[in-house]
Amino acid sequence: MSAFLDVPSLLIAAAVTGACVSASHLLIWRAVRNEVCVLLWGIAYGLATLSMVMVGLRGHISAFLSIIVGNVFLLLAVGLVWLGYRHFIGKTGRHDLLLALLGGFCWLVFASDRQLFADINLRVQVVSAGQFIYLLAVGIDLVEHWRKEPLPALLLTVGVIVVQQVLLVARIVYLLVSPVDPTTITIPDGMPIALTLIGSTGFIVFFGLLQLALVGQRSERRFRIAAETDGLTGLANRRRLLDDILPRLATSPGRGALVLFDLDHFKHINDTHGHLMGDRALVEFAGILAKAAPQRAVAARIGGEEFALFLPDADAETAAAVAERIRQLTQAFHLATARGDLRITVSGGVAGVAEAGSDYEALHGAADTALYKAKSDGRDRVAVHRQSVQASQPAGRATAAPPLSEGGLSGDWMLAGEGEHL
Repeated sequence: MSAFLDVPSLLIAAAVTGACVSASHLLIWRAVRNEVCVLLWGIAYGLATLSMVMVGLRGHISAFLSIIVGNVFLLLAVGLVWLGYRHFIGKTGRHDLLLALLGGFCWLVFASDRQLFADINLRVQVVSAGQFIYLLAVGIDLVEHWRKEPLPALLLTVGVIVVQQVLLVARIVYLLVSPVDPTTITIPDGMPIALTLIGSTGFIVFFGLLQLALVGQRSERRFRIAAETDGLTGLANRRRLLDDILPRLATSPGRGALVLFDLDHFKHINDTHGHLMGDRALVEFAGILAKAAPQRAVAARIGGEEFALFLPDADAETAAAVAERIRQLTQAFHLATARGDLRITVSGGVAGVAEAGSDYEALHGAADTALYKAKSDGRDRVAVHRQSVQASQPAGRATAAPPLSEGGLSGDWMLAGEGEHL
């Protein structure tokens, strides 16, 4: 068993593993230059590999290279790992690079005390404590970041860190309880050291794989969000809206309401003030819509100047009240232009699932017809679909949609006292 767990052989295996992980990170970084964390991790594993080689050559090279420089490289490697995670979570500070180098500097300060440095037990404990502090900081940062970006590999990384922390503490305690000869020059042989090297090798492999998994999961998440988000307003797009609405309509029939909004006279805004001002109007209204939307509601831009708001827990009356609030907030908003203040207005059409049915096409058709009613009655108002009221179907709009009414929530359309009111 002792031959199988030969310490020099395990050191060589750990060094080769570290070199492979370092090379893979650096090669991947060449393809994703914007991910600085991958570069830092690649350098860190390279330094860790050099450290293991120098430690493995103890007794064959000078003590300065093997002990002092080797452990400086190890602590710098762990510091760069921490710095890489700081870049990954976007939490870098002015002094982070200095903090990443601090571990190596503290080791040099410790090495300057010859009496303390002469004891191999203290040397191992100091290096282990330095690794523990850096990894603890990484774990805390990742747990906090998980609330913001819940990537599956984040918690797995924290789990690997916890295991490594336990091994580091066990190493420190073991040397306190069963210290080796303080004057030992070569690496002590035996089961504890062998198991430590095996654990370190496994840590390098799993940590490296999880780092690449984190980068991949973040890229996939960003692509998915981009595919589901309107590029101008930041709201959900039509695809995301349907992905949210259709399952809810299927699992909770009879519940929910859909509101369609359309900015009034949007073409006139573009023609008079330019498309950039039109884009600003869209962005500002999207902000009003997002802030006023209740929890669990989905706000989306589904067309040029058309927006949708799905409220899964509301009936038509509740949704109409929300829509009216949004209309009032929009009417009160002033958009500064070269020609003076521009007040934008919006019309809304509301349809409840209880009245229009749980089929999305029917629900959208009812809300669209209500929106047309609000537009034809003077704009800047909210109209509510009513199943019991008979009304003629406007030409060119959705067919076979149930009739509607205004529901007492429409506002009067008028010219503003200052600037334009559109």
